[in-house]
Amino acid sequence: DVEELRLASHCSLDDSGRPHKQVLWFWQIMQSISVDARSMVLQFVTGNERPPLTGFQALEHPFTVQVGEHLQPGGLPQAHVCFNQLVLPPCASMQDLRSKLLTAVSEGREGFELH
Repeated sequence: DVEELRLASHCSLDDSGRPHKQVLWFWQIMQSISVDARSMVLQFVTGNERPPLTGFQALEHPFTVQVGEHLQPGGLPQAHVCFNQLVLPPCASMQDLRSKLLTAVSEGREGFELH
C-alpha cells in the first residue's frame, strides 16, 4: 500500500521544511502506476518486490526518498539498497521524473534476475 509506505518513509525537505516537490511528485507517481511497476520500484530501492510481512515500519532502515542535487538533471534515479534509499535527480516536471523512474527501475531490474 503506497500510503503505508509513505507514512513509514523519510524524505528530503525543501527550504521551508516541507517535503521537496520532487518527493511529492514521487508519491503521486507511485499512486498512479500499476501494481507491477510499484513492485519494481520497491525492488529497485529495497531489493525486495514485496513489503515485509509486518509492514514497512519493520524495515531495518526506513524507506527514504531524497533529491540528489549533486546528480545531473538528465540522469536517472539511483538506489542505495542497503539503506532503502532512493535518490532522485533534478527534474523539471513530474512527467520527466516518472519517465526517469520507470526507466531506472526497469533497467535496474536486470541485475536482480537469475537466469
